[in-house]
Amino acid sequence: MTENLLSRTATLVSGRACDAEIVPMPDLGLPHNVRRIHGGFYTGAFYQWESTVPMVPVDATVNLCGVSLFRVDDDFADERHFRERVAAARAVLSDRSSYVWNFTSGNHFVILAENRTPGVLPQGRYLVLHASAAEFKNQYNGLYPAPGNWYHEEVRVLAGPDGRYLRYLSGKPAERFASMVSMIEAYQHERQRMCAALILGSEARITEEICSVLHYGMPDASSIAIGCQWLSGDDPRSLLLTRPGAPLFLVRSEAGGSNEVHTAHGPRTLTPHGLGVQATLPLGLGFGADHLLIGGRRVGLEESLAGGDFVAIRDFSPQTDLPRILAECPGTVEAELQQVYSYHRTQEGP
Repeated sequence: MTENLLSRTATLVSGRACDAEIVPMPDLGLPHNVRRIHGGFYTGAFYQWESTVPMVPVDATVNLCGVSLFRVDDDFADERHFRERVAAARAVLSDRSSYVWNFTSGNHFVILAENRTPGVLPQGRYLVLHASAAEFKNQYNGLYPAPGNWYHEEVRVLAGPDGRYLRYLSGKPAERFASMVSMIEAYQHERQRMCAALILGSEARITEEICSVLHYGMPDASSIAIGCQWLSGDDPRSLLLTRPGAPLFLVRSEAGGSNEVHTAHGPRTLTPHGLGVQATLPLGLGFGADHLLIGGRRVGLEESLAGGDFVAIRDFSPQTDLPRILAECPGTVEAELQQVYSYHRTQEGP
């Protein structure tokens, strides 16, 4: 249905028939964001549409998010020292910067990992950061469809069956939206470097930036990726996330498979950023104008499923899950990183 609504909306604004396509990843699952679910946008998928006039579906709740991997000096004496450094970085960002600390939001984290096997990736310790550009979320200048923001009055609605509808921008507002997303890409990468340097205590502690890969954003002005990485042939490496405490895998993806798509910037290889979540009960989704019926319960569009009993992180088995993912999205595992210390929303204290 989402594919149909995207096609119908693009056709409407373009004045001619336009196609749309959704490419699911092996980790397709429910987001915590109820408005995004209501809009028909799930985590672990790539959404693309044709259009001769700029168009953006706002309930995809676009922002920029990604994972960065840094090779670092062994700078943490123990777990307490690691947590003290993270707390010190949080204090600086919260009190003395314009950044919004969000490493305890959703599935974001800071991880100190270790590569214990010599190979493509040198042995040693690595810092892994997962966070989004929260400074461009719900604020007036943000990208989320928040009441009273810069594009609030420009949102249009295309009605679909069974209570479904697609809210969108078209023309100049959509063009500006896509331009902002493009601009924030470089900002997001630099944000990760800044946070890494603060946690380590010095930029000099970063020996090498191995990769910094987005898995949430707009690969071009007519596509959106949610929990889905889009890799170029020049930079095909990314981290496969698993679950708290489990190994992380550095994967070099192969181009030319069924997971390759064409964007305005050239071909891109789609890969999952992790295992995602799974539903814990029958969902039976129903759509109201201002709510979602899920699992027999009424949930408001501004609510979140985080912390509830609707979804849970998938289990991970390197013997079964890793081969399954690589079969659908071919690539080579270059390194297995063991988690040493981690900081996320359920482990926030010092």
